[in-house]
Amino acid sequence: MNEEYEYSFKVKSIKEFIDYCIKNKYRKIDDYKQVRTLYKNGGKIMARITKNIYEDRTVELLNFKDDNLNNNILSVSRESLDLLITKENRKFVKSLISILDLNDEKILKRHRVVYKKGSVKFEIDEYTVPKMKVVAIEGDKDQVDRVYKELEGIIIKNKLD
Repeated sequence: MNEEYEYSFKVKSIKEFIDYCIKNKYRKIDDYKQVRTLYKNGGKIMARITKNIYEDRTVELLNFKDDNLNNNILSVSRESLDLLITKENRKFVKSLISILDLNDEKILKRHRVVYKKGSVKFEIDEYTVPKMKVVAIEGDKDQVDRVYKELEGIIIKNKLD
């Protein structure tokens, strides 16, 4: 199990955050389209089936995460390791979600670009469903807090409530 320390916020524009990553020598480590289905039941945990669509392949994963989807900028949450969904285990995955009484709740579609430097990772998302732009900064607490403070002016200017 991982614990995730993350600032996440909706923004008007992602351009300044990409510019920041490039200027500060963050390395682009991922660029893909994603379809994520969230399964919930009003409890503390949600299941997520995520289909990552790359130019040359598609990868589908199952994981579980604390259901703390709210408007807080900072969240600390638990997240399970990923299970690769294959033709052989797809029925098991569906039965696991069913036995946990998690219902198909929401489908998200987005284009995600990920930049990384040291222990800090930027996930920059342009959603098509629902329509929005989101920036997340995650990693080790001290480093993420430092980067957040560096970007505070840009965040305040771009943040949507």
